[in-house]
Amino acid sequence: MNMIVSLMASGAKKRFSRREYRQIRREADALFRKLTEENGDLPKAMKRHTGTNIFPAIAVYKTLLAHGMTAEDATGVIRRFFCKICKIMFRPAAWYQHIAGNYHRYPAGMVKHSLRDFSPAAGFEYRMPDQTDPAVARFDIVACPYHAMCVKYDCLELNPAFCDSDDAKYGNLHRNLKWARSSTIGHGAPCCDFRIIDVSRRPDYDG
Repeated sequence: MNMIVSLMASGAKKRFSRREYRQIRREADALFRKLTEENGDLPKAMKRHTGTNIFPAIAVYKTLLAHGMTAEDATGVIRRFFCKICKIMFRPAAWYQHIAGNYHRYPAGMVKHSLRDFSPAAGFEYRMPDQTDPAVARFDIVACPYHAMCVKYDCLELNPAFCDSDDAKYGNLHRNLKWARSSTIGHGAPCCDFRIIDVSRRPDYDG
């Protein structure tokens, strides 16, 4: 049993009998393994996303639908899982921003880390600004493997659950770090316009 599939499915545990819940876990795990096998030729960088996030979510989502849960409720299970995990994972990052003005370094660091962890090799395509500003993290993602896989497996309604977890990650880092993304591909926009602004240095930034 894949641990992420099991943890994700547990968000729906109270909606089903013990017997049906166990069946859901088994079916979701089997679907996860099927998705992984079907996409065995993906680049290694993309597999870091499909193996830990995308395929577990699609497997649990589709299994919950098969057991009578509405698309809205099933998406909610996935959204709550990712938001909870992201809040936990980013607590150390938020803590670090409050030490000796470290938050001033975050915008420039975010761009660097995004290009590393969400790389073109993993299926992300970027549109970068002509000029950079160390007080502003600014870039657009114009292609995303999360969206691509939701299209491939006919579950576009699940896509926003992935996007919304970014609010949990970046929305509460520091009072001087403004998270200002206004749209995502998963919510139907042509791009994800990532923006984090150090408002102590750029209080009137609008871009």
